Amino acid sequence: MSEENKDNIAADHSGDSQQPSADEARQETLQEPQQASQPVPTEQDLESWSADSDGKTKSWYSIPNAAWALAVVALIVVGAAGFFAGSRSANFNGVSTVNMAGVAPGKGEIAPVPGPNGSFDASIYGPKAGAQLKSPEDMDNVHRRNENDPFALGAVDAPVVISIYSDFECPFCAKFANETESALVEKYVNEGLVRLEWNDMAINGEKAIKDAEAGRAAAAQGKFWEFSRALFKKAGEKGQGHPEFTEKELIAVAREAGVPDMKRFEKELKDGKWTEAVENATQFGSMLGISGTPGFLVGTQFVSGAQPLDVFEDNIELALIHAKRAEEAGK
Repeated sequence: MSEENKDNIAADHSGDSQQPSADEARQETLQEPQQASQPVPTEQDLESWSADSDGKTKSWYSIPNAAWALAVVALIVVGAAGFFAGSRSANFNGVSTVNMAGVAPGKGEIAPVPGPNGSFDASIYGPKAGAQLKSPEDMDNVHRRNENDPFALGAVDAPVVISIYSDFECPFCAKFANETESALVEKYVNEGLVRLEWNDMAINGEKAIKDAEAGRAAAAQGKFWEFSRALFKKAGEKGQGHPEFTEKELIAVAREAGVPDMKRFEKELKDGKWTEAVENATQFGSMLGISGTPGFLVGTQFVSGAQPLDVFEDNIELALIHAKRAEEAGK
């Protein structure tokens, strides 16, 4: 096992350890910004980083790694503060804590919407097309919000988007998918409050790349989420290590997931049709500063690892509060 994977496992196991006291949490939150010794960019710097974008290419091409790194550091600090603040608000005497802000839900379709010819573009990756990042406050532009996105689940106009950076060979990604994702779908996605957007982060070797290619081959036929759930379920059945799926297993899972044209699926998997898209998507995640899986951008707050359900609920509720403020401000 690589040192990177050891670090990821150690980080993901943090959710199982004893929660710090309020005083300890406050101390950690106050101390964390001291770790970022890099100078804060000026407004002119931020504007110049996106000045070359013509609005036709994906915004991340015009943003240097240093800008993304600084933005992610800021997100981690904010996310930590949100976690410790939100972890105290799980229940209020049996009163529902879902959408406490009272923000209006989205009205779009929950499932991905096919294009005019009934097809899905499985080559999509990266942030919202044409979007630019001028400051950390613009991180919401990382979310694509494309109704034809086959890797998205939830209303395109949902007030909160969770961008997921995941790897089918990652055991903690399987833990999230098998233990937490369905609850979020039931409580928030199906109610029009949250939209999930998958991003390939294939960092666990050649097997991970091939798994992601299989996911894209399924997505091309509108079956990504069915395939994803079936594959992560299979990973869980294999145990806690890397599942190391074979091509035969990927084909069997695609058939189980209901991919309609299996000959097309197998051809695309064998021909490497989606290899470049997977590599580009993984590079995009790396440019954001994400080095381990799973990682999540909940609105504009970063959550690292397969955290317990209540951590996601807390961060979602905070994001809904921000959405409500934006709604009232007429944005």
